Order: sequence, then C-alpha cells, then structure tokens
Amino acid sequence: MKRHYLLTGGGQPVVGGSRGAGQPGGVGRLAAVVLGGLLATVPPAAAPAAEPAEAVLRATLTNGLRVVIVPNRLAPVVTTVMNYLVGSTEAPAGFPGTAHAQEHMMFRGSPGLSADQLAAITAAMGGKFNADTQQTLTQYFFTVPADELDVALHLEAIRLRGVLDEERLWAQERGAIEQEVAQDLSNPEYVFYTRVLAALFRGTPYAWDALGTRPSFDRTTAAMLKAFHDAWYVPNNAMLVIAGDVEPQRALQDVRQLFGAIPSRPTPARRPVKLEPVTPQALRLKTDRPAGLAVIAVRLPGYASPDYAALQVLADVLSSRRGALYGLVPAGRALAADFSLEFLPQAGIGLAEAAFPPGGDGDALLADVRKILADDSRRASPPTWWRRPGGAN
Repeated sequence: MKRHYLLTGGGQPVVGGSRGAGQPGGVGRLAAVVLGGLLATVPPAAAPAAEPAEAVLRATLTNGLRVVIVPNRLAPVVTTVMNYLVGSTEAPAGFPGTAHAQEHMMFRGSPGLSADQLAAITAAMGGKFNADTQQTLTQYFFTVPADELDVALHLEAIRLRGVLDEERLWAQERGAIEQEVAQDLSNPEYVFYTRVLAALFRGTPYAWDALGTRPSFDRTTAAMLKAFHDAWYVPNNAMLVIAGDVEPQRALQDVRQLFGAIPSRPTPARRPVKLEPVTPQALRLKTDRPAGLAVIAVRLPGYASPDYAALQVLADVLSSRRGALYGLVPAGRALAADFSLEFLPQAGIGLAEAAFPPGGDGDALLADVRKILADDSRRASPPTWWRRPGGAN
C-alpha cells in the first residue's frame, strides 16, 4: 500500500485540505585539433543493429484466466505475478481486512502443500516470494531461476485450487497481522492517509484501505476466510503475468497444462461505488516527525475515466522541477514540494504537498500551495471537474 504522507514536526500541526575546470594546455589543444581532423576524414563506424524486441504474448484460457508473458533476457531469472481482482472493496461489511488476512493465509498452506513445504521448495530453488493487498487487487510475487519456472507455476496453481484456512492456522497468523495493524497505526503518515480516504470517499468501498482493524480480526474466523477465497480466487477473476528469461510459447503451454483444468465460477456482485460530493475540510495532526507537511488533497477521476491520460500529464506538469510548486523549495519557502496521484477504477486522489521545518508556518505554506494550484488552473483552462468545488463526481 502506498503511504507517502509526512504530517508535522516540532509539535506544529500540519494543515491539509480535505491534506571549476582548468583551461586546456597546448597538448590538450593539439589533441583536440588532430582528433577533429580524424573525425572529419574517417567515416563513423556503423552502429550495431539493435536486437529486435520480443513480442509480449497475451492469451486467455478457456476458464477465463488471463495470461501475459513478457520476455526479458537481462538475467536468467523469471518472476510470476498472480493478480486476483479482489481487495478491501470486496470485504464483507465490518471486516475491512478480510482480503489482507486471506493474503497472509495463502502462505499457511493448501491441500497438498504445507507452509513448510512452500518455504523449503522456494529456498531450494534460491527463489523468493512476497504479496500485497490493495483496495481492488491482491498480488502474489514469485521470483525463481528461469529453469524453475514450472515449479513456481505449479505452486501457484495449487494455491489457486484451494487453501487450508484452518482455525488453528488462523489463530497463529492473527497475531502477526494484528502486529502489522499496530505498527501502521503508530505511523502518522498512515493515519493521515486513512483520514483522507474517509473524507474523499465517504459512503463508498473506497473509504478504507486494505489493512484491517484488530477488532475485526478478532471476530474473523477461518471459515469466513475460506469462503472469501472460494468466492474470489477463481481463474476468471485472475491475471497471471510472467516476466523474465522465458520462451513465451513454452511458458504458455505450461500454464495451460497446470491451470487449464481449474474450473471457473461466477464471482459475487461487486458493491457499486456511488461518489458523493466532497465536503471541504481541514485535517490537523500533531506528531514528533522532524518536518511538517502542508497538503491539499482533491478527488479526481479514476483510471477507468477517459481523462486518465490527461491526469498523468497534469501530474508531470505540476511536479516539474521547473514548475511553481517545486519553485517553493529554491525560494526558501518549503523544504520539499511535489504533486502525486493515486488511482482506483472509479476515482483517484491528487496530492499537492510541501514540507516545512519545525516551527514553520504550515498555514502560510498551505496558502502558497493553494494559490499555485489556482494560478495553474486559470492558465490551463482544465476540465470542469478540476474547477468544480468538491472535485470529481
């Protein structure tokens, strides 16, 4: 999960809307003259022909599993990324961390594959694995030597088919995930992020992230997690990406052999995202961080919008080192400044941020940032959603 919010320093509240070279001697000049003569009389050597890039292979199995294979010969390794199109937005009401908990439990074993076997096989290959859970996506990463790709695929196929999700195993994992919750809640950057989500996306599944809460994990059962896996971990709700030193057709043949017989199933209906108008507000938090941050957060269209590409260009313009926002830094009015984007399918967040030192005037810096955005808006004549109070609807 992305977390890039620094809040306050020195007890000051952070303010957020809704957030010499020497001269050449004689020898040097002579060499330059001679070299110039040689370059003028000797034709340049032909540049070696570039190796043609291997095409990306895309395919969809009969059970709906989408496969993307990206050849890259840089090193004799390969990475698989199993993407399940499920995250905290699909979590049951009152249990926001269900997808996160199931991500953890995927490493606690599946029928025919214990947690110890998964770890031992990965270590024997010299590989590594990881995972992350987002609001609309859960990903599982596997990096192994190129000649062990079939083993990595076999392991992922086993985990797609089923998971143990036993109460005994969940009791062991619950403590680990609750420690993760405690750690993040002690991070003021994360706390601010959750408050921004709640303010911009009130009343929608986007109003919380994937971390979860200790009270909800205390009430979560292994049977609930198993039902979540069975509902969403199906081939027609997944995309497998393979990148590295692979032969695309052979890799696709392995995928068909290992995943092709796994049956597809209908997935539950997803909750609609009905965005309400944003109510402008100020968030002020105190921490012992060594610097403060003045933030203006605005809701924007998501990556499903036709304006997505334009928003990327907008972010590049606003974050340019030649732009007025970053100009606050060399002017001595900010320690750092940037503009960044976060996207979900139906909405996104734009964040204009400027850092100030302990004892600095966060309100004055926020006013500077607001003026810069207003000036850029007038010059650019952007779409109506940027000028409309409350941001995108």
